[in-house]
Amino acid sequence: MYPDRRLRRLRSQLVLTFLLSSLGIGISIGLPVLLLINRQASSQAQLLLDQAILTTRAFLASETADLQNLALLTSQRPTLRSLLQEGDISSLESYLDTLRSGAGLDLILVCADRRAVQGIGESISLNDLCQSNSQSGYIAQASGDDLYMHTSASLDSPYKVVVGKKLSLILHELQEETGLLYLLVQNGQVLRSSAPALVVSPALTADLQNSAAQSDNSSLLQRAIPLNDHLYIAEVLAIDSSSELQLINALNVDNQVAVQQELNRTLTIALFLIVLLAFGLGVWQSQRISRPIVELAEAAGKFRQGDLDAPVAIQSSVLEISQLANTLEDARIALQHSMEQLQAEKAWIEHVLNSIVEGTLTLDSQNRITFASAGVGKIIERELNQIIAHKVDEVFLATDGEVTFSQQLPSVGQQRRVSIKLANGQERLLSISKANLIPPVASDANRALVIRDVTNEEYIHRLLGDFMANITHEFRTPLAALEASSELLLDNLHSLSPTETKDLLVSLNLGITNLQTLIDNLIEASSIEAGRFRVSLQSIPFEDILREAQEIMQPLIERYELRLTSSPVSESILVMADRRRTVQILVNLLSNAIKHSPAHGLIRINHAVEAHRLRVEVVDEGGGVPLEQRDNLFRRFSHLEARTERAKQGLGLGLSVVKAIVEAQQGEVGVADQAEGGNCFWFTLPLSNGSSS
Repeated sequence: MYPDRRLRRLRSQLVLTFLLSSLGIGISIGLPVLLLINRQASSQAQLLLDQAILTTRAFLASETADLQNLALLTSQRPTLRSLLQEGDISSLESYLDTLRSGAGLDLILVCADRRAVQGIGESISLNDLCQSNSQSGYIAQASGDDLYMHTSASLDSPYKVVVGKKLSLILHELQEETGLLYLLVQNGQVLRSSAPALVVSPALTADLQNSAAQSDNSSLLQRAIPLNDHLYIAEVLAIDSSSELQLINALNVDNQVAVQQELNRTLTIALFLIVLLAFGLGVWQSQRISRPIVELAEAAGKFRQGDLDAPVAIQSSVLEISQLANTLEDARIALQHSMEQLQAEKAWIEHVLNSIVEGTLTLDSQNRITFASAGVGKIIERELNQIIAHKVDEVFLATDGEVTFSQQLPSVGQQRRVSIKLANGQERLLSISKANLIPPVASDANRALVIRDVTNEEYIHRLLGDFMANITHEFRTPLAALEASSELLLDNLHSLSPTETKDLLVSLNLGITNLQTLIDNLIEASSIEAGRFRVSLQSIPFEDILREAQEIMQPLIERYELRLTSSPVSESILVMADRRRTVQILVNLLSNAIKHSPAHGLIRINHAVEAHRLRVEVVDEGGGVPLEQRDNLFRRFSHLEARTERAKQGLGLGLSVVKAIVEAQQGEVGVADQAEGGNCFWFTLPLSNGSSS
């Protein structure tokens, strides 16, 4: 359908018309000229060949007459008659040889009573010549390598004289005279040619004979036969019908063919350029005519899309197009005024709707969305063009196990909370209210929905409940232990042994340590949330930080029968850190390791200097961190999957506080896999300039 539409355009039709016209003119002019050139070239070549054949005929006739005269003169020589009468054969042979050389002959023969008396020349069948009744003709050598043109004259009875000349010499003289290539053919076999080195096969001989048989109207290229890297046309001349002896006259047409091809090429290029020029002029003219019409169509298309700002400034040499452009410009101005008023009213309404946090949308009778405010797109994380004109159930996806969104809508004047699923799989909790509409003339919307995202409210409400429950539990447990230990000390101090007193004091110390850690994390979390979190960096020996953290956590290590080891720390390792908060980092990580370590487990603190940073690792023998939990591991209120009761303790603030402190000190924090299993939490601290690595 699209190609048909393109062909229906005015410019395409004009260009196609000019193209076909140019091709038609080029073909109607060029084809007859090409045919005329080809025919003229063939006619000229044939004319040259005909003239050469006339020359050949005259030359052969002249040669025959010369031989007859030489034979007559020879027969009238007295010395020849005297030698014949005397019968002096040896003197006769010498005399005939002298005559042959002087007359430029190749053969002299004296016959008597149809038998050879004496002959001078190459090997020939002498008796055949003497027995021939023909006065003149052609005869082959005994070896078959050449032919002789011969003629005879009568002496005193019973003698006659026969003289001859080799046809190879005659053909060579003919070639020099006419410039043709000559082939002497008998029964389809080439006996002799004017070019001795030329080798002509029987098939090529047949091609030359077929070329000679073609009409003069045939193309020169069609008649030309390739021979020794040259092209020839031929004519056949019968010189002895009794012996089927023919002479093929071949004219070299290399120059004629080259000239014809050059003329054809030149004419073709000229015609192509003419057609191209005509086509270019046609394209220019079609563009000149169609451009203003196309611009009018584009302007009308902009009107349809609502773009009325660009003026219709189209100039054309066609009066009707200019009038149409002026009329369209007047219509644009009138439409623009009307549209500006409508858009101002629409912008005011949309501004009012978009300024409301809640999203507003309207539905038609088929539950298609006819309007949606910007708030709707923000709530469901979609562009408005992905919402409008779609069915509401396709945009608002119900969660698993629930009926469609349209079936969960509240009654008029009511509110209802509905859970939906976004395209990325997340869920939203929406508060929805509905109202019926009286649709205007230009719309079929009959219902309006006001949507408010209450997901965060619900989440915060639930989170606060969980947080209060957890913090109550976290404070109650150590306080109860402190209360019980202090009551025992107060009531039974005088009766307790030193060991029992130490155990109670250790229990009190552990409770205080847990409460202190919990309070520190709460304070840091609240300052981070309020945006007041700051660190005070100074150059501190890492050994002091490590020692203080170990002293704080040693009672817990002993309480749960664990082992804590650390690699020796050089005094020269200085880090830029906040001492109290860096100790809190190690305390939180060690507390986390204690929670997840098995009974009698080993906890290791490793450190290493890497590229102007100190990397610290806290490694335990717990169950490891699953991959699916690592993304949320350092978020607030996040817990690892608990395998023991001890691991379930805590508010989920420790690791989020660790991340905040480390990043505030220009460091990094993370968790790494252990080949032997367990958890490996690491963080980095920048080294002080005075530190030795």
